[in-house]
Amino acid sequence: MGLRPCGHDSAKRGEKQVKQVIEYLQSFAVIGLVLFGIGGISYNLFRDEGWIENILGNLWDAGIEYPLIAVPTIVAAAVLGKLWRDHRLALGRTSKLPDYFIYVLMATGVYFIGSLFIRGTL
Repeated sequence: MGLRPCGHDSAKRGEKQVKQVIEYLQSFAVIGLVLFGIGGISYNLFRDEGWIENILGNLWDAGIEYPLIAVPTIVAAAVLGKLWRDHRLALGRTSKLPDYFIYVLMATGVYFIGSLFIRGTL
């Protein structure tokens, strides 16, 4: 008769549940690090005397005074980006660049978390 040991199915189910919990924790860690990375970059870019203000100086003020100059540039960039993406997907060429981008954001998140704990500020 095909008798199975009683604990065999429950052991497999337990392994599956542990693996699923580990995958969830890993996903939450990745999302948390990416969010900290994006938040830290955004904070440092847009705060008073932030990166943009230091780099661009008066050009930032000109962009705020004449915002209509930026509208065609943003629209053109969005259209070209979509065309480029669609073309690459149509040819079946995808790259690892998005993965590397996520890794960079995660590393940035680790940096900003460390900075927050060590210096008390981003």
